[in-house]
Amino acid sequence: MKVSTSVDTNKLVITGFKILGKPSHDAKHAKTLLKQCHQTRRSNYYVMDKGYDSEVIHSITREQLNAVAIIPLRQRKRKKIKGHYRRKMLLEFDEELYHKRNLVETMFSVLKRKYGEETKARKHWNQAREIKIELLMINIGRHAIIFVI
Repeated sequence: MKVSTSVDTNKLVITGFKILGKPSHDAKHAKTLLKQCHQTRRSNYYVMDKGYDSEVIHSITREQLNAVAIIPLRQRKRKKIKGHYRRKMLLEFDEELYHKRNLVETMFSVLKRKYGEETKARKHWNQAREIKIELLMINIGRHAIIFVI
């Protein structure tokens, strides 16, 4: 199973997810995750890892969501960086803001420690349901902690 999530790094809640039955490239999920996240919590910045570095993702974020995608540029042997928004990112990249992405890795760590790395279900449909329930339980747990304090 391939699970991609979007996380609000201020409140540490999951704002969107995409589940596939087989491994695939991260960039294929980006458009869905960005739209889910933007509907739930609008943001000025969307921080992603290098796997999401493409001109299409930068343009969707800037033009449709009126936000900035903070994605480190993939360095290749050729020196010229293609794409208007990718060249802009080279100048605007904020290292301090990018380090907030570590909180997303923390969420994955919490999820795996709490529920384990493997699903108990055998069928794809039930595995996807199990993962959805786990993601929802993480969010409910976060809200319960916020209300108790």
